[in-house]
Amino acid sequence: MNPITEAWLRRNWPLVAAVLVFALFTLVHQMWFDPTARRYAQAIKDATAVGMPLDPGNMPRIMPPRLFARIADNSLPEARATEAANSGQLTAEMLGDISQRFSSRGLIVIGTDPGPTTNADRSIVIRAHVRARGRYPGFVMLLDDLARDPKLYGVDRFSLAPEDESGNVVIELWASRLVLKSGVRS
Repeated sequence: MNPITEAWLRRNWPLVAAVLVFALFTLVHQMWFDPTARRYAQAIKDATAVGMPLDPGNMPRIMPPRLFARIADNSLPEARATEAANSGQLTAEMLGDISQRFSSRGLIVIGTDPGPTTNADRSIVIRAHVRARGRYPGFVMLLDDLARDPKLYGVDRFSLAPEDESGNVVIELWASRLVLKSGVRS
């Protein structure tokens, strides 16, 4: 070996050792760590595709059971929902159900009118107008019944007018019900 090269190596041996260690680490990385990392990434991808993600950030959102039950109870297949809305079946069911609730609270139904039906892409909104006579506490209990009902009822507006000295009121109620269409793709 050349004495000049030998002297240079003796003086710069830390640099030579660092380059050799770097080359060794690069070789180990290329031969062992990089293939292992690729297999791990592929395993995570495969697990996620099967529905079993390992990354907490990619966990699927789970719908609470009560919300799932509420949605299931208020859903109809798209074709059946559209047919029932167009034929007036959903409106008739809604009016019958609301009239029954009025009667159970001691309110006398004077008249019912079907309202317009809105047929959207993912839902149907049925509207109705009910006129009744009865006592104010019975009407408040009716509103509570509608709020607690598993069907998705909404009270759009109402009006109360005194009828006579006995404490009866004339009630006008505009209500709606939401029916979801199941099987509709986003």
